[in-house]
Amino acid sequence: MSSNYDNNGQYTRHSILRYEKIFGEGFVSSGGVKITQSFCDRLDLPKGAKVLDIGSGLGGAAFMLADQCGAEVHGVDLAGEMITIAQERAEKQAYPVTFALGDIRELSFEEGTFDLIWSRDALLHIPEKRELFEKVLTWLKPGGEVMFSDYSQAPNPKTDGFKEYVKTSGYHLLDPETYGGILREVGFVNVLVEDWTPSFIEVLRDEKQSLVDKKEIFLKDFTEEDLDYLGKRWEQKIQYCLDGDMRVGLWQAFKAK
Repeated sequence: MSSNYDNNGQYTRHSILRYEKIFGEGFVSSGGVKITQSFCDRLDLPKGAKVLDIGSGLGGAAFMLADQCGAEVHGVDLAGEMITIAQERAEKQAYPVTFALGDIRELSFEEGTFDLIWSRDALLHIPEKRELFEKVLTWLKPGGEVMFSDYSQAPNPKTDGFKEYVKTSGYHLLDPETYGGILREVGFVNVLVEDWTPSFIEVLRDEKQSLVDKKEIFLKDFTEEDLDYLGKRWEQKIQYCLDGDMRVGLWQAFKAK
């Protein structure tokens, strides 16, 4: 995987802004501001905390962390257009937030740099999760934490449709407990694994309905084809969750003090 990654057209400027229409301003992950806020509410960061945002997207979460927690946030993303848009928006903000194009697997930070390493629905693109979390642990300060949400799957997915969805999307998914097990094995403590699938289904339904309700606004910038694509993709994800194959989780873990 190289920098300036567009995942077969999924992260072109057109596609990114199309996703933003359904996720909400500043976001390319389900639930947008609402779900990100619920995660932020769990944090207890010192003012001026150093945060690394892996897969920072359009910067919505980074700006929230800076605004609400007084954090200094460095966002990294593989998609060049994501970074370009995020940087354009950062220039209009007064927050201590920076963005850089890069593959997190190829980057290096000094040991003990960050109070929090954060990610929202981005690690699904990375197959080498154990190696990544080994690095994440070293980058955290003693007592620092990692918090992330991500798509996951049942231990043995059953439907061919879901398997094809994962393959064509370029995703690398684990079941929630395997994810948690890796965190423990590399040395994290107080590992929390939460199944957010029921909430995710509600969010998907709300987003899909919002797209219908705001159809005329959407079509001012995008096409009927775009609208149809999003509607079908959201319906697919809802069904995969109801089938039990697709899951969404939240993981939180700490580096020992």
